[in-house]
Amino acid sequence: MIKKTALTLVAALVLAACSPAQTATVPSAAETGAAVQSQTERNKANVLAFYEMAFNQHKVKEATEQYVGAEYLQHNPDVADGGRAFIDAFAPFLKEHPASHAEIKRVAADGDLVWLHVHSKMDKNDRGEAVVDIFRLDENGKIVEHWDVIQAVPEKTVSGRSMF
Repeated sequence: MIKKTALTLVAALVLAACSPAQTATVPSAAETGAAVQSQTERNKANVLAFYEMAFNQHKVKEATEQYVGAEYLQHNPDVADGGRAFIDAFAPFLKEHPASHAEIKRVAADGDLVWLHVHSKMDKNDRGEAVVDIFRLDENGKIVEHWDVIQAVPEKTVSGRSMF
């Protein structure tokens, strides 16, 4: 009887070992990389759309409502935290400078961070400013943090190369 029970148990174990495993599906490295890539591409697209709407179409309120998260941390020393503060800082400026335009020269993204290299001008006669804007986005693709570095475009440079 013990032999028969032991043989039955061994047979059950062998059959269980040969049957397909019921395990959770783990995404492959390629699938995980594709998800990160698509998140990065989405973040880049959102920042570009935000910038175009806010600084070239001068629709600051609409851009903020669509692309800025509920929490928005600002590292520019002249602008307070929050989407409302961003609107309050830039809507009057753009109304005062209707010909203001920002030309994005370069964009780079890595996960939740997006960088822009921008030539910002008040009008067509302005030499403008070279701006580097850095944005951090949340898991939903909303802008939640911002840093910038701004430098006036000089008439000439020692190297003879432009800022762009």
